[in-house]
Amino acid sequence: MCASLLSCLLLGLGGPLVADDHILTIGGGPRPESNQISLENNVQFLQRVLKRLDLEGIKQKILFSDGGDTQPDLQFDGQRDPEDLRMLLADIIGPSTGARFDYRSSLLPIVDGTAEPASIETTLKEYGAQLVNGDRLIVYFTGHGGRARGETPAANTPSPRGRRPSGDERETTNESSSERGPTPIVERAAEADPSTKTPTKEEPTEKADKPQEGSEQRPRPSGPARPSTEGRGPRREAFANNILHLWKGTDMSVVEWTEKLDELPKDVPVVAVMVQCYSGGFGNFIFKGGNPSKGLAEHPRCGFFSTVPDRVAAGCTPNVNEADYREYSSYFFEALCGESRTGQAVTPPDYDQDGQTSFLEAHAYTVLTARTIDIPVRTTDIYLRQVSKTTGKEGLLTASSPVADLLAQANPSERAVVEGISREFGLTGTDRAKDVEQAIKAKREEKQRIESDLRRHRTTVSSAKREISAAVKRRWPTITSPWHPETARLVTEEPEVLRSAIIEHERYAEMKKAIETIKYLSDESEQKELQVVKLERLKYWLET
Repeated sequence: MCASLLSCLLLGLGGPLVADDHILTIGGGPRPESNQISLENNVQFLQRVLKRLDLEGIKQKILFSDGGDTQPDLQFDGQRDPEDLRMLLADIIGPSTGARFDYRSSLLPIVDGTAEPASIETTLKEYGAQLVNGDRLIVYFTGHGGRARGETPAANTPSPRGRRPSGDERETTNESSSERGPTPIVERAAEADPSTKTPTKEEPTEKADKPQEGSEQRPRPSGPARPSTEGRGPRREAFANNILHLWKGTDMSVVEWTEKLDELPKDVPVVAVMVQCYSGGFGNFIFKGGNPSKGLAEHPRCGFFSTVPDRVAAGCTPNVNEADYREYSSYFFEALCGESRTGQAVTPPDYDQDGQTSFLEAHAYTVLTARTIDIPVRTTDIYLRQVSKTTGKEGLLTASSPVADLLAQANPSERAVVEGISREFGLTGTDRAKDVEQAIKAKREEKQRIESDLRRHRTTVSSAKREISAAVKRRWPTITSPWHPETARLVTEEPEVLRSAIIEHERYAEMKKAIETIKYLSDESEQKELQVVKLERLKYWLET
């Protein structure tokens, strides 16, 4: 299997060893309120990448949310003035859920089907019938994901100490020549009350990445599928059998996904780029049935994932401004094509100086440059952390080995990551892992001091909102019901009177000032968190 996997890794998009490349893009959320516009824009960006690489004619299929249905299925930020009367009422009186968002139907010009288990299964069966020796299937998933039902952090992905787990850990094959990139150049803002929480820009909206109540009773696809029973019940698996959240509230686990890929010809390599929360769990598709205990699969597969199996990922947002997007595939694809999603020139990484940009180099570039909460992983990491047995073995390298010894065994991309992040944080010690731990501790302490100030200002905002709300309700008791006739009359006939009662309240100015302070401090806190995550990436690569 290792030899066949290596042959998969050595192939390049459109390279001489490949008969045909096929791209399968799967995207969208499980329902309109968690189907953010950024997911559609990710699909559009991939099309621009292919055009820039002169690969517009590549064979591809796109499965996105509700397919070609014209019903509104895509959420985007309506960009309303926060002091618009209705926004003020939503914020002060409530409920505020959904007040910021508008919906429209997807504008993707060509969609081949819905992003549901049945459609995915049908599409893979079609590939199974048409792909031949030498063809390659590249899968890009841009959507939402979750942990397996009833599962705590996966047994094969131990978490280090700290608030955010680093998660998982390299595969025995050489990926540097592996995931050869395209031959021409041959890698969430939540709606939240600022008084209680100011999330990072990359956090998912609503509850898209959380299993819903009663998820075990979600509709399953009918037909000739061979649904797995592994990981479907409350029993906890000993591996990250994570899930994809798909259209209509359906889902697909690692085991189910792998079983469907198993039906493809064994000599057709599959390369995955997956950017959902907990995406690293899908690195287990290199094992038989998606289960590491069963050994390597007979099919050559490799993949690149936005984050480790036990962490949420950056990216899903209703924000319409792509310049604000910070997620794995933005960096990964710009590395491959030499242009950002906003049209800015990017120097493609070529760490091994062979004149081309490999998928591995794009992945390493993302690890080095992405300003996100992600700890990106590849199938190499998944494999090595599963099979490595270093405890008690003398002479084997560990994360605390002299960094010069570690770098001597590293490939050019690995060396670029270790040296690049070390340089960014001024880490020069021989025991680089120790340096990293100390730097993480210092950054977390700085962040904790900021969080203490944030809590104080959030308390101020909450208190002010309660007082303003109480004053408005005393004057207009029916205002608590948005459907009451008197509420409708007030909003349409006396909007300025109602608005003035809010913005002229004695605590409104205090509240606005506190909210601005919260935004400033939240940005500072986020920067500290991003620094911690960058250091955790270095720790992860040292360990691997």
